[in-house]
Amino acid sequence: MTNLNAEISRLTNKDVKIRRRAVRALFDEDDPRALSGFVKLLDDQDFWFRNKALDAHRKWATTAEELEPLMTNNKRLVAEMLEKIPNREIATKLLEEEDHVIRCFAAKTLADSESLHTKLALDEHHSVRIIAAENSNDEKLISSLIDDNHSAVRKAAISTASRKEMKLNEDVLRNALKSGDSSLRSLIGSMAVKLGGEILEIACGDSDPKVRKSIADSLREYVDVVDSRIENIATISPEIIVRWLRMRYDADSNSLRWSMIEDTKINQRTRSKLIEQMDGRRDIDLERLAKITQDDSSLVSMAAKNLEKSIEELGE
Repeated sequence: MTNLNAEISRLTNKDVKIRRRAVRALFDEDDPRALSGFVKLLDDQDFWFRNKALDAHRKWATTAEELEPLMTNNKRLVAEMLEKIPNREIATKLLEEEDHVIRCFAAKTLADSESLHTKLALDEHHSVRIIAAENSNDEKLISSLIDDNHSAVRKAAISTASRKEMKLNEDVLRNALKSGDSSLRSLIGSMAVKLGGEILEIACGDSDPKVRKSIADSLREYVDVVDSRIENIATISPEIIVRWLRMRYDADSNSLRWSMIEDTKINQRTRSKLIEQMDGRRDIDLERLAKITQDDSSLVSMAAKNLEKSIEELGE
């Protein structure tokens, strides 16, 4: 077993070889009490010893006091270690540093401080502004961040607004729906499912498949019955409702499905998909199906005939 005090004393020996052996012995022993001996090595002229001193702090430091020696020349390491050793006083100091990486770690430590969110939201680096976007409860602040010049900040703000069910200014959401970033529009579309109204209508009119899928997924999660939202969306973007209707065969869902199948204003591909959703079902209105087999669209007619054949096979 290593004599701890003896090895610590050897860290300041004039002989470099003895000092190196002492470092290795202390790391092998892995006793946190050895950390005090490495503090002086933080300013050593030899890079190897300075690096080992940093490793020692990474390995053994557990208190804010043990981080203090690093505050002179190793603030980034202190900032990283705030995740393991959170300290608001140190984090507040580091929030003023020029290095955005340091400020970001500090901001994470102070993320629950509502009074600091405005300061974080005004930071020049997006990684810090994201912390405000992810944690603020201030609807005005979140609205301003939805208009941020960095996409990651905008997305974080929208996600927060949705998660916390904030009532944001509709003008803010309208502007965001004009964004060239489909991922952002998808988030707003998902949020709009809960909001309803004009914002949902605008979102449903988006031509991007990612946006429509996001809305459909949210509808499947939050809407269980055919309501005014579902009926309205069916006229704006039938493709979204096709997704929502999958595996839904209650009376209202069936009624909506048939009305869409019979609506010749809806494109033939969407109508044929709705017909295919009934494959394997025994509760199909055969009279309505027979009429659809005579549809002017060859694609819809073929889908209906295939379904008829499938029904016959089920009855055999």
